[in-house]
Amino acid sequence: MPHNQETWSFEHSVNCAESVPFAWEFWTNVRHWALDSDVESIKIDGPFTAGTRGVTISKSSGRIEWRIAEAQAGRAVIETPLPGAMSRSIWTFEDAAGGCRITQRWTLEGERAGAYASEFGPILEAGIPMGMAKLCSAIEDAARAGRST
Repeated sequence: MPHNQETWSFEHSVNCAESVPFAWEFWTNVRHWALDSDVESIKIDGPFTAGTRGVTISKSSGRIEWRIAEAQAGRAVIETPLPGAMSRSIWTFEDAAGGCRITQRWTLEGERAGAYASEFGPILEAGIPMGMAKLCSAIEDAARAGRST
């Protein structure tokens, strides 16, 4: 996890006992993103495709505006502009033995990336693995219940 003034990144993966198509369909329905009690609401202004914008309302961070920069089956990039930096959350869904492997790579780039990384990096590094474990459990629960959306 390199820390400097221009870039910072963190990556975590989980194995999930469901297929890539099922996990992808579940995850691209953004109402499923509210697995954290800090999230009050999530809204998207259209289909889950490149260029679509959304807003997350968080108890701790308030209003967070984001945009889908890339979306193709099994890969998405969510961008959140910050003053002096760009936050990117890069998601990949790949086939793995017994299901799929879901990876989230979070990057911060820009002149203030180092400052944001110092402040929020430890929170993200602690929270992302827990959030991804919750996501995998939710996907598996939905599959057992026979639903993806």
